[in-house]
Amino acid sequence: MKQLIVNADDLGLTSAVNRGILRAFQDGIVTSASLLVTGSAFEEAVALARQNPELDVGLHLTLVEERAILGHEVLPTLVDETGRFPRTSGEFFRRAFLGRINWDEVEREIAAQIARFQKTGLRLSHLNSHQHLHMFPPVFRIVRRLTRGMDNFWIRNSAGPWRKSPGVPMARWAQQLGLNLTCLSARGWHGPPLPQISDGMYGFEVSGCLTRRALEQILRKIPDGLYELICHPGEDDVATRTRYSHWGYRWSEELEALTAPETRMVLKEQGIALTSFVRAFGRGNTVSS
Repeated sequence: MKQLIVNADDLGLTSAVNRGILRAFQDGIVTSASLLVTGSAFEEAVALARQNPELDVGLHLTLVEERAILGHEVLPTLVDETGRFPRTSGEFFRRAFLGRINWDEVEREIAAQIARFQKTGLRLSHLNSHQHLHMFPPVFRIVRRLTRGMDNFWIRNSAGPWRKSPGVPMARWAQQLGLNLTCLSARGWHGPPLPQISDGMYGFEVSGCLTRRALEQILRKIPDGLYELICHPGEDDVATRTRYSHWGYRWSEELEALTAPETRMVLKEQGIALTSFVRAFGRGNTVSS
């Protein structure tokens, strides 16, 4: 049986992204979303989620680029004087490998982001992260420790296909392989209770550029099991495009792909059943060595 969770990342990033995710849920195939509690449109996103209780909502943890909840005085090795994280995952990894990050600070910030989510009163169904840093083994251990004991809770399995898809740049494929290896390493940290994870993830190779053609190609490759498709829908907005121009995301194209009638036809043809983290409880894998 093929089951697919379609998760929209970056809820709370901007108002245009919030609107796009809501449309992709109401009129398209999105079944869950991940809330960026440090985003500029966080409060609006919470209000929208409350108005749409069928939308599965989790935490989109961030340790790069955005502003931390805690300040520089609490996180001197993690943020700059303005309270911002490292600009990229590469910079985060470099500082981590050089021993310049205090992991107690990382744990305090992750705990603060979880607490901010929980204060909304929304049900926390899952956790993932910006640039998939939650799968970096030291971060993964912290996430495991802080979420242990949560009911019906999922952690994103960011591992994707090992085979290169046609048209995917070699550099992006190399990043996918690196992420897969990181996931294997993180899954070596085990101990009860074990978190629930899906069988794998699709969409990394076309992250931010999930066109109708790319989406159809992915749906035709999904095997039996429970998988997650990541996406980034949004409405076309000058402010969002300007502020995050370096991402190169095509939010409106993703929204069009996710809401196209043809997409549902492909799902039906391939025998793929849409589900969410809440509805899939008890059907996923558990992390083991």
